[in-house]
Amino acid sequence: MTGKRPVRKKTSSGRGMLVIVALVLAAGVVKYSDAPFAAAAREKVSDVLVGAPGVDNMLTVFGGAEEPADTGEEAYAASSGGAEDVLGREQSLFPDTVDDAVHAMSFDHVLPVEGVLTSPFGSRVSPTSGEQAFHYGLDLAADEGTPITAFADGMVREVGESNYGNYLIVDHAGGFSTLYAHCSSILVGVNDEVKCGSEIALVGQTGDATGPHLHLELWKDSMALDPADYLDVT
Repeated sequence: MTGKRPVRKKTSSGRGMLVIVALVLAAGVVKYSDAPFAAAAREKVSDVLVGAPGVDNMLTVFGGAEEPADTGEEAYAASSGGAEDVLGREQSLFPDTVDDAVHAMSFDHVLPVEGVLTSPFGSRVSPTSGEQAFHYGLDLAADEGTPITAFADGMVREVGESNYGNYLIVDHAGGFSTLYAHCSSILVGVNDEVKCGSEIALVGQTGDATGPHLHLELWKDSMALDPADYLDVT
């Protein structure tokens, strides 16, 4: 008669738990140390404990969790209408940055529309949202249909429609670009060459606008500039 083989009961080894406990205690001791071995210990704890119950809290207590790095960069307010809101931001290459410097221009440039300055460049309370936000251009109030002219010689990079209403972007020499928004109509197309002072659009109030005006932005090498530093506006 053949007897049944005895079934060996599986028992968990305490070795793994001892290693984890030792690593956790070691990481706790060196939590605030900048020594290389301390960082290595914290990383080891993180690797061993991945997936364990309550691991997030444990790693926070013992220093294995990574804390967000302080980049030291200034955080800008949300935009109340800026180039980063334009559809296809990757194509327009306008990130949420500001340059306070005044750069020399080697070409002629003009005020695109004779209008009344109703909102300058900088932080403001948005007239549409009622919240504090950053205004990346100048608002120049003018009658609907008033001609908008090119700031300088250049080539039209982008024409589109967004919360800016009808807008266009023109590239100029030296890495400068201008954006014209809330237009009632656009008179040029992508890749068209424009001359300084030539008509490119008409003033309107399309998109998020409270009245007819030109929203004008000036950029250099993907950095926003204050157009008032380059134009005589009142």
